[in-house]
Amino acid sequence: MDTRSPAAAEIERRMALLNLNKKRLAELAGLNETYVHDILRGKSRHPGGDRLEKVAAVLGCTASDLLRGGTVAGGSPAAQRLKALRERAGYTVRALARDLGMGEKFSSYAFYENKLKKDFIPVEMVSRLVPLLTDRGDPPIAPAEIWALCGIVPGETDLNESIRRAERATAPTHTDDGSVTVHEYDISPQAGAGAIVDHTACGDGEHHPTLDSWRIPRDFIRNYLPDTNGLAIIRVAGNSMEPEFMAGDRVLVDTSHRVPSPDGVYVLWNGMGVVIKQLMLVPNSRPRRIRIISVNPTYPVDEVNASDLVINGRVVGKWVWK
Repeated sequence: MDTRSPAAAEIERRMALLNLNKKRLAELAGLNETYVHDILRGKSRHPGGDRLEKVAAVLGCTASDLLRGGTVAGGSPAAQRLKALRERAGYTVRALARDLGMGEKFSSYAFYENKLKKDFIPVEMVSRLVPLLTDRGDPPIAPAEIWALCGIVPGETDLNESIRRAERATAPTHTDDGSVTVHEYDISPQAGAGAIVDHTACGDGEHHPTLDSWRIPRDFIRNYLPDTNGLAIIRVAGNSMEPEFMAGDRVLVDTSHRVPSPDGVYVLWNGMGVVIKQLMLVPNSRPRRIRIISVNPTYPVDEVNASDLVINGRVVGKWVWK
């Protein structure tokens, strides 16, 4: 149980949003680092007075806010980071909305601070915030802090390409012309973690970046699949599924189908990367066990408990060129 002052957790939360450590916070507040250290470690369980007000001023709130342990009501972590940057830049909600070109409709901007549930701010909004917030506040806001609101980290990849990926990922999946937009993900081991689903505004499917986005006629897909949501495209890597699936083949994956029934070809996380394998339920097994089969006979057959499998989806189609 956390026996510290309620202010301790709130100070930590706001420090993280502003990318401050306790030493820098103390410097900006004109205080000895020991004061902040004692609050965070629970040695000062009833902080208050002028010194706490100085800490609160740096964190963009009041001492009462810290003692209440207040949070941004209903907002996601991205919403909280946005509010913290706005306050650090010295903007009011109304003034920032006006500079963003929203006129007096400041409630349109306030939505992103108070009600946004997504993990990231839309890239179009962030691109407009960059010139407005950069170099404002103390410490001055860096462009990287603003781009991080939409999941873009300048320097890791070309910034323009990162922006294009983010824009592709936030494109509507169902368009007015009757097509479905399906994202193609990079599943190479160095590209991401264990999943290819739930893409976000940053252009990643749980850390797997979008390589491209494909528009496919909705009626064509519905000839084979009743539900066109949750589709993804990946490229086969390796030779374990040859000759059925060759390295470089594009396959269509239904990421909503994560139970290995019926038997078929599925996309898995094997602890090292995302792979494609044939799965077969072992009859009458208790607990349920699944055989993991490679089409290429030079690879062994594995068998695991169904509960140990991390399934991303079922392969429902592939591109074949004649």
